[in-house]
Amino acid sequence: MQNLIPILLLLVLSGCGLSPTPGDAALADSQSALNQFQSNERLSRFFDEARVVVVFPSAWRAGMGFGGGYALGTVYRDNRPVGVARMWQLSVGANVGGQRYRQILFFKSDAAFEAMGRSSNEFAGQAHAALITVGGATNPGYNPEVAVFSQLRGGLLIEASVGLHRYEFSVGEH
Repeated sequence: MQNLIPILLLLVLSGCGLSPTPGDAALADSQSALNQFQSNERLSRFFDEARVVVVFPSAWRAGMGFGGGYALGTVYRDNRPVGVARMWQLSVGANVGGQRYRQILFFKSDAAFEAMGRSSNEFAGQAHAALITVGGATNPGYNPEVAVFSQLRGGLLIEASVGLHRYEFSVGEH
């Protein structure tokens, strides 16, 4: 177990290369998740104001003391898929279980999107309890130009941890 931690840290902190073009299956999954989010009236303001939207159709997190998570998604600009996104998580603390969820990120400006893509890691502290399937959007607004919403799809995860989130974006010609 002690040898696994440095390997996970190395993977999360170094990242991997991304193809700027989403595959057909990934694009279909992202479009389906995007449609689900668009059906939520509480998010209509965010769709109206966003310049860039990133959709992760099937993210997962799991842990027992140490935890990790991963998601592959699609970057949309002007309602067109233009690239691929990847999210990594690594956490340590009191956590046990696992969950699957959808996630959407709204960027009010290209500058906010590019800034998040340039920053290597984001610190996160969280307390969380999820059981089976409960959907919902939790963030009330942009902070400062990025809004993140998740829909729980299933699982059981009890967590009070600190960790790192890393987002990578690869965008093709636009």
